Amino acid sequence: MSKKPSRATSMRPTLRFALLLCIALPFQATQAALDPDLPPGGNFDLDNWNITVPAAAPDGPADRPLTVYPPDLSGPFGYSSPWFYSSDDGAMTFWAPVDGLAGGGSPKPRSELREMIDPGNPRVNWDSHGTSILEAQVRVAQVPSDGVVIIGQVHGFDSPPLVLLYYLYDFATQTGQVMVKLQGLPVHSQPFTHHTLASDIRLGQSFVYQIRVIDGIAAAQANNGPSAEMVIDPAWDRETFYFKAGAYLYSHQGNGGALVRFYRLAASHARNDLRIASKATLPSAHASQPYQTLLQAAGGTGGGTWTLVSGRPPAGLVLGPDGAISGTPVESGSHGFMARVRDADGNHIAKSFSIQVSP
Repeated sequence: MSKKPSRATSMRPTLRFALLLCIALPFQATQAALDPDLPPGGNFDLDNWNITVPAAAPDGPADRPLTVYPPDLSGPFGYSSPWFYSSDDGAMTFWAPVDGLAGGGSPKPRSELREMIDPGNPRVNWDSHGTSILEAQVRVAQVPSDGVVIIGQVHGFDSPPLVLLYYLYDFATQTGQVMVKLQGLPVHSQPFTHHTLASDIRLGQSFVYQIRVIDGIAAAQANNGPSAEMVIDPAWDRETFYFKAGAYLYSHQGNGGALVRFYRLAASHARNDLRIASKATLPSAHASQPYQTLLQAAGGTGGGTWTLVSGRPPAGLVLGPDGAISGTPVESGSHGFMARVRDADGNHIAKSFSIQVSP
């Protein structure tokens, strides 16, 4: 049987723990407002993702897992299946059974998104310079018999993952840890390290993670805890990267499977000091009364265009391309969503927001 990831392994590159307060996004417990009647592509911006599921296409080779590309994945009529669907609370749900179909160079089943900078060309990726961030809010609802499911990656186009983030469940204590593996060199062996980002995470408990590659430094963080950070070795300079997110099994042996629910997911790629200046908690609103506020960005090139990434503002409010949120909210409550601003050069960055609507 495949060996589980170890807790500590020697590594050549520098590793340090820090609170990167200037980079880390604020932890928010508020879930995005999601519609369970829509497929995942109706609640999340999947225009730049494909998904591989642990089953063959109905009209394809029986030994090749199905990959669904952005045109068929995104939007309110996008792909949905037993391996990728919206749960009763609207979460984007991934199911990967141990006995599912595997392929693509790995013997391990997966229901997993793969970032595509250019939806028509998987060779267009990004490098380790500049700012690239993946942020997600997740609940791991089920794990296979080895207790491990990989939920986020920075993968090299021609190499193993630079960053591999996973949930490790202990059946004896009935709690889990959010762990990260940082790969020192672009090889399928040492040097690498495994580090704990968050502990005492029960099955079904919500947590936030963030993976960052910024100016030659790879880092990961969960629930605004300490960051595991690694200076990227020059041996990686020839590689390009893409993010992955979902449910990817560590082993294809044992029984059961992994069920993972995402409530927020966004990839950001920013240069020229593009940033979102608005605070995460927006001005409060009152039900049945007109509301307006303006999301603001700074830096970047040629202004910015705003879109939703995960969820939506409270019912009755809409986000315009200029960043204006306006309308009349129809019901009270706390509402969360993620929005993205994109500049004229295609650089973009996302952030989570919340609006409290009073009666």
